[in-house]
Amino acid sequence: MLVSPKTFSLAVLDGLMVLGVLGASAALTRIGSGFSLITILVREWKGATLIALSVHLLAFYVFELYNLRLDFRRLTNLLRCVGAVATAAIVLAVSSFVVPRWGFGRMLFGLHAVLLTIGTCLSRVALSRVIELREPPERAMVVAGAPVPEDVLEELARNPESPFAVVGIISVGRPSTIFESRPGSVPPPVSPMAECAMALQRAGARHLLVASVDHLPAQAAQELLRLKGEGIQVHELASIYQGLSGRVPLHLVDDLYFLRVAAFTRDVNPVLSNLLRVFDVIVAIVLLALSWPLWVLAYLGIKLTMPGPALFSQERVGKDEVPYTIYKFRSMRLDAEKNGPQWATQNDDRVTPFGRFLRRTRIDELPQLWNVLRGDMSLVGPRPERAVFVSQLTREVPYYALRFQIRPGLTGWAQVNYRYGASVDDTRVKLSYDLFYIQGRSLSLFAVTLLKTVQTVLFKPGS
Repeated sequence: MLVSPKTFSLAVLDGLMVLGVLGASAALTRIGSGFSLITILVREWKGATLIALSVHLLAFYVFELYNLRLDFRRLTNLLRCVGAVATAAIVLAVSSFVVPRWGFGRMLFGLHAVLLTIGTCLSRVALSRVIELREPPERAMVVAGAPVPEDVLEELARNPESPFAVVGIISVGRPSTIFESRPGSVPPPVSPMAECAMALQRAGARHLLVASVDHLPAQAAQELLRLKGEGIQVHELASIYQGLSGRVPLHLVDDLYFLRVAAFTRDVNPVLSNLLRVFDVIVAIVLLALSWPLWVLAYLGIKLTMPGPALFSQERVGKDEVPYTIYKFRSMRLDAEKNGPQWATQNDDRVTPFGRFLRRTRIDELPQLWNVLRGDMSLVGPRPERAVFVSQLTREVPYYALRFQIRPGLTGWAQVNYRYGASVDDTRVKLSYDLFYIQGRSLSLFAVTLLKTVQTVLFKPGS
C-alpha cells in the first residue's frame, strides 16, 4: 500500500509537531509583543503556514523518515532527521526572500530548525523503540497447493507493516505434519488440508492466507468455506503480499489474474492517461528550464574526460512495442559494444569515471526530457529496453509484453524499488514492480514514484 494507516498517523503527528514548533518559535521571538498563535499562523502568515507544513512533510518523506524498516537509533539513520529539517529550512529561507511578507525571520528560522531537529530525532528514536516492543501481529497459516516462495514468507515475517505472523503452512493434497512456530520465523510446510481445523487450533491462529485461490480443489474450497463460517478469517495471499511489497507476485498469479484486472487493457482510463500526459509536459518543461547548468556541466565534463560526442542515441522499444530513439549523455567508452550488445551492470567497467558520476546523479538521463516532450516516454513508467533484449525477455519472462501497455519512463516504480537489473532473474523482479505500477497507476503513485526517485538519487546507487 502507498500510505499505510501507521504512516498516515505518523505524518499527522509530524504535522502537529511542525506547527507546534513553528508556533513556539514565533512565541519565543515575539515575547512581550502580544503574541497570538492563531493570529500568527492563520492571519499573518496565511498561506505560508500551509507551505511550511507541506515542505517539511515532503522533506521527511524524501529523507525516508517514514520508512519503518529503518532503525533510527543508529547514527547514520538519525542524521536523516537533521538532513530533512535542514533541507526544509533552506527551501523556506529561499521562499521568504521571494515572498518577504510571510514574515519568516532569521531568528525564527534558526530557533525553529533547532527545536524541530531535536523533536524529530526524539520522535524517531521513540518510534524505533515502539516498533521493537509492539504487540505481535495476528497469527496466521498459509494454505497452498505448491511450495510458497521464500521471499513471500520473508515479506510477511519481516515487514513492520505486516498484519500477520505466519506460523505454519497447510498443504493442499500433500501429507505432512503439524507443527508449532514462533512468529517472525519462516515456517516449513505443515499439515494436509484435511487437518486444517486441527492445525489452526494447535497454532492458535484465526487467519488463513490462501495462495492460488482460483485453483483450489473443490474439497479444499468447501473446507475453507466451512472454516470461514466458523469465524476463521480467510484472505488472498497474493493481495496481502502485493500491498506489503509494492509488487505483483508473479509466482502466485496466472493468466486468470491478468484477465480479471481491468488495468491490463490498453488505454483503459483515457482521462488519467491524458492528465498524466499534461503533467509530463509541464514537469519536463520546468526541468529543462531549471537544469541547463547541469547540461553545461555534463557537456564540458564529457568533452574533457573522453573522446567522441557528448550525446548518445540508441533505439529502444516504447509503448505498443513501437521503436523510438532515446537520447542520453554518454557515460561509456566509444568501444563499449565492440563485442556486441551487453547488459549494463551497476559497476560496469565500460563506464568512465565521469560517466559514473553522471549515472549516480541521473544527469545522464536529462536528454530524455526531449523524449518526454515528444511523447515517446513518460516521466514515470517501465525502463525502456533495447529490441535485442526485448525479444529474449519476451520469450523467457512470462507477461513481459504487458509492460508495453504504457509509455516507458525516465524513472519508474521498479527503478526506485530495486537494484540495477543485469540479468533475466533481475528482470523478473523488476517486471513485478512495473506491473504493480501499471495496475495501480494514479496521480498519487505517479507523485510517490517521483519523490522516491529523489530518495534514490540521495541515498541509493543508480538503477
